Amino acid sequence: MPLVEKRYAQAFFDLAENDIDNVRMEFEDFVGIYNSDEEFRSFLVDPRVKLDNKQMVVRNVFTSSLSRNMLNFVLLLISKQRIKFVPQIYEAFIHLVNEKANVLVMDIITAVKLEEEQLNSIKEKFRSKYNASSVKATEIVDVSIIGGVKVIIGDKVYDGSIKGKLESLTELVSI
Repeated sequence: MPLVEKRYAQAFFDLAENDIDNVRMEFEDFVGIYNSDEEFRSFLVDPRVKLDNKQMVVRNVFTSSLSRNMLNFVLLLISKQRIKFVPQIYEAFIHLVNEKANVLVMDIITAVKLEEEQLNSIKEKFRSKYNASSVKATEIVDVSIIGGVKVIIGDKVYDGSIKGKLESLTELVSI
């Protein structure tokens, strides 16, 4: 993740640390609106619209629904012409929230949908391995892996898929 997003996320995280759950929900709601309302997003990122006009609209629309810190953060992003990065800043912010709460975030990729017991077994194995307090897992079905399980945690990939083993074997044989 680029440095700009990380820096803004870290600064906002430090500011919001005392009320992290409420701030996370507010941030999520704002990013949801930003991502889903194309007209609003286009208005905010349009270089032809004056920064004062953008800030005035945001103040008028969000003053009653956002906390002072969240509103000021959005206004800062507008004034620094960084509002287009708000989804990525939010992702970096959530990463910091999960890191502080010792939550392990992972993708579990299988060829077929796993039963709940199998999914929980994988989650528990990695929760224990990483000494995490809890796990947030996204289950992804990808028939191209043929069988087995592939787990992605941050930049680490644990590939126990048949496709991965075949690729490793092919690489070994072609040497």
